[in-house]
Amino acid sequence: MSTSSATTPKEKQTAYERWEMSSFSEGNDAKLNHANAQKTKKTPAASSISGALESVRKEAYTKGMQEGFAVGMAKAKEYAAKEQQQLLLIAANFEHALEMADQKIEEDILALALEMAKLMLKQKINVDPEVILPVVRDAIHYLPNVQKPARIIVHQEDARILRDSLGEELAEQGWQIQEDHNIERGGCLVETGENQIDASNKVRWKRIADALAQSNDWLLP
Repeated sequence: MSTSSATTPKEKQTAYERWEMSSFSEGNDAKLNHANAQKTKKTPAASSISGALESVRKEAYTKGMQEGFAVGMAKAKEYAAKEQQQLLLIAANFEHALEMADQKIEEDILALALEMAKLMLKQKINVDPEVILPVVRDAIHYLPNVQKPARIIVHQEDARILRDSLGEELAEQGWQIQEDHNIERGGCLVETGENQIDASNKVRWKRIADALAQSNDWLLP
């Protein structure tokens, strides 16, 4: 198409120029319509592909969520099992600690009771001089057949009390009273020709502590 035709007003154009412009316009319109038609033909296919991709994406997302949930649940169960084991261990240790504490308390109470009993006995020996009498009676009770020489060895203060209270009785049975300042008041040694009974305070107290499975020395405060 010539430049003059493009710039000449339509009413002044020749019939040929008007035909030429009309032909050119129709040709462009035909091309444009053809392109639109081709585009229209391609749109359903593109939509189909897009839909398929979206379906695949949703399926993958759903599958991923399911797998992730399964893995998460497995981890949670594993963690819960470990936590349960730890709690059971803590509970067992706590129960053991309580048992040990109870046992320790019982032992402490028993030890305290022994200390109090020992203190009371020592005070009784100091305030009640005649406490030696049942001790001697119990000691000689284990030796019914007296074999001479038979001696009762006691502290000098207790010897005086024995002579005043049991002197005649002991003499009739063949017992001699012997003084020894190394023997603590309240205790005694009983000896015959073949036997000896240690009824000293220290030994008698040790027998009591051993019977209670306790270590408690009479001589310690």
